[in-house]
Amino acid sequence: MKPAEVKVTVKNRIEDLLRVNSIFESFATQHDIGGRLRYHLLVSIEEILTNIIKYGFDEQGVHPIHITFRYNLGVIEMEFEDRGKEFNPLETAEPDIETPIEERQLGGLGIHLVKNMVDLAEYRREGDRNILLLRKAKSTPAPTA
Repeated sequence: MKPAEVKVTVKNRIEDLLRVNSIFESFATQHDIGGRLRYHLLVSIEEILTNIIKYGFDEQGVHPIHITFRYNLGVIEMEFEDRGKEFNPLETAEPDIETPIEERQLGGLGIHLVKNMVDLAEYRREGDRNILLLRKAKSTPAPTA
């Protein structure tokens, strides 16, 4: 039987991205998640984890980040949990994509990409924990006439 849920805890180190990617690749293979969908989910993992690692913690030291991958009835969920400073990435301003790239202000494009690559993104703060849930259907239902 294919595991419907996989949990992993990593440290706030960029090199731990490789471990998470590897675990997700195995999870995706088990659930026949491929192609463009797999790519979008991998980009989302990298963007979210990079933001948590780079900007999530004021104090130095090692901080755990918990990631859960779930698959149920054709829907993939990825949940990221950390005890960093409170930050709702879904409230970030939309990036300026009209101005020539060399004149743009840095930042915000990764979150923008993630929000456009998933069907649902939800943030909540529970106590001292940031929890971000991303959800994407494996296939889009055909329109009904």
